[in-house]
Amino acid sequence: MSRLTLLQIPICLCLKLFPGTNLHAMSLGDSYFFASLACNADPLTIVVQPMDQADCKGNKATFSVVATGGLGPIHFLWKRKRLADSTFAEFGAKDSTKLPVYNIGTGIEAPDGTLYQVTVSDQLGAVVSNIARLTVNAIVGIAPVGVATYTLNQGDNIWFKVLTSGNTPSAYQWIKKQGIGIWRDLADNSIISGSQGEQLNFNHLSLPDSGLYKLRVTFPTISNNYCTETSTITRKINVLPVVDILPPLFVNLADEVRLLCPTNLEMAYWDNVLENIVPEGKSFYYFAKNNPLLNLSTTCFSDNVTPSADLLLHWGIYTMDNLRTPIMDLSGTILDNRTGQISNHPEDFELIRQTADNPSFQVTYWLEDLAGNLTPDSLRHRLYLSIINRPEIISSF
Repeated sequence: MSRLTLLQIPICLCLKLFPGTNLHAMSLGDSYFFASLACNADPLTIVVQPMDQADCKGNKATFSVVATGGLGPIHFLWKRKRLADSTFAEFGAKDSTKLPVYNIGTGIEAPDGTLYQVTVSDQLGAVVSNIARLTVNAIVGIAPVGVATYTLNQGDNIWFKVLTSGNTPSAYQWIKKQGIGIWRDLADNSIISGSQGEQLNFNHLSLPDSGLYKLRVTFPTISNNYCTETSTITRKINVLPVVDILPPLFVNLADEVRLLCPTNLEMAYWDNVLENIVPEGKSFYYFAKNNPLLNLSTTCFSDNVTPSADLLLHWGIYTMDNLRTPIMDLSGTILDNRTGQISNHPEDFELIRQTADNPSFQVTYWLEDLAGNLTPDSLRHRLYLSIINRPEIISSF
């Protein structure tokens, strides 16, 4: 039986701390020297763990690790696990504190959701890092999916919605092709909405809306950074003109004569803001009390092609055959001195009238369809308005 000497006692104590040491492979002097180094060394520690990485498809992501302590050379072994993999497998160059991953999201090498970790080892053992995730910010489709070209009639509606993977986008911008290699940002208008949103909407397409569309998407990454991807996926719209030769008409709608009592009116003093509308020398005017003078919400319309909801309403306000009396809609928009004002019907009006002359006047209105056909003048509807002047019961404003 061998006996431990006093010189060997610290060796055994240290070996208990580092059980991987092979005592039999060392001489007594070597083992004592090795164990002495081990007892004096700081334990191997990962002080900076690999962090999750996010970037746009096709870019490069880099994972890194920082370790301290340990005995002898430190080695690094990176591993990855893709969604289709059952376990982690070695990946990348050995003995590097950094792991670059190229062309993320393209092919099968670095798809969205791939996991990475690193094993750090020295002469005495090994430690395994936390798991870091790769997020690939990408445009993966445009819904409706499966159709690249849409042929629609003038006045039809359509929408496109972008589909993405990775982080939730922070910004969108839909763009339209204007020429070879030229794409311009879209802006919202009377037809387009959502030009800077996830979904692009076209309401009542017109011929100029024909063309090729795609979009740019901005994604957040880490450390408050951003990346932007422009879709390779496009959508094409072909807008066909509506073939329509018949004019739109009001159905079963006769001309009207309406008398307005002063109890339905208010008198107000004119101010400088409205001087451009009222003739010189006028100091006040009448307007209706919140009740519409013209309401077409229940009126029937007829057109051989255009749906009723897509017909446009035109109107003109005449006194003594001259277009001159201001009128406003219920939103407060002044409709002054212009023929062919356009809005979607039904339309409610408030009357604004000068007080001195022209106590009677007419509102004439007609329709326009998507092909530009107008109700003939002989079939246009006329509303004749007369104000019964009783100034003594008109309240002040």
